[in-house]
Amino acid sequence: MIDKFSSFITEAKDKPYRFVMIWYDDPEDPDEPEKTVDEFISEGKKIGCKGFKVDIAGAYSDLIDNKRYIYDGLAEKESKFLVDEDTLIFIRAPVTRRKSWSDLLTQLERENICCVNSRLCMEVTSDKYRTSLVLAEHELTQPKTVLVHNQDKGLVAFDRLDTKFPIILKTLTGSLGIGVIKIDTEESLGSTVQVLHKLDPDMGVLLQDMIKMKYDVRVHVVGGVVHGAIKRPVVEKDFRSNVSLGSIPVAHELTDLEIEHCEQAAKAVNGLWVGVDFFPSEDREKEPPIFVEINSTPGTKGYKKATKENIASDILKKFMNRDIWLRSKLIGSIYKR
Repeated sequence: MIDKFSSFITEAKDKPYRFVMIWYDDPEDPDEPEKTVDEFISEGKKIGCKGFKVDIAGAYSDLIDNKRYIYDGLAEKESKFLVDEDTLIFIRAPVTRRKSWSDLLTQLERENICCVNSRLCMEVTSDKYRTSLVLAEHELTQPKTVLVHNQDKGLVAFDRLDTKFPIILKTLTGSLGIGVIKIDTEESLGSTVQVLHKLDPDMGVLLQDMIKMKYDVRVHVVGGVVHGAIKRPVVEKDFRSNVSLGSIPVAHELTDLEIEHCEQAAKAVNGLWVGVDFFPSEDREKEPPIFVEINSTPGTKGYKKATKENIASDILKKFMNRDIWLRSKLIGSIYKR
């Protein structure tokens, strides 16, 4: 582990810790975020790790007698929890939606508190094109991708892609399969880009080669090491494979090459716990996987059901090893090539 992440702080403290689960009350999230958070709190008690949950919509932090606390401002009776270098912060909320939410992470990181994942990781992975640039820098395989720079220049971007229809159009942000559109003709490309711009002038989009597959793979990488993977079949009468859209996943065994590249992808985005999505190559033993995106708040519901793994317990136990706690003050220099 230390060989893979040599710049992590080495503390040699294999002991219980406190942790905070920052979540978001999103009724449209099929992963049932509060249920997941409650499961982490329950599993933490079993190993002596005290947990605290707080909805990002009401979370804030302040100092009292030179000690930092995080507050649950939405609780009927406002409660607080001590956060320091012995506290791990799990981010299970879309913090990049609002600057004030992201700034809470920065406030904690400036105290050298480890966040899973850091603001840097959350911002990189929330932008699909930025993620593609990072993966390209690390020479990881992915579909050819171009950014649409202007709402009237969709066809110009298509020419730069140098491919044939159908192609995939993606909004730069979005999850659960939302904002991923199959484009079959020049006419639909131009009109779709213009409609999206009309709905949100600040919305960015990209174009990608469409790779026809019967399934994709979601891999959970924790602390730099693959925890496990699921195969997600393409939904009937659709081209997507998201569990939120009805895909029924099954446990999936990775090749050594796929494991190696998934761990490299997680490292590329500074991910302590990420979901890495890829399409398998034709020769999985010899050809690298084709990465689609990386999720910094990967869901656990479908993964648990398919693998029968207690991922909450496994993750909490994994972080008993303080060697993998990534301190934000080091992030700027950790992955320089």
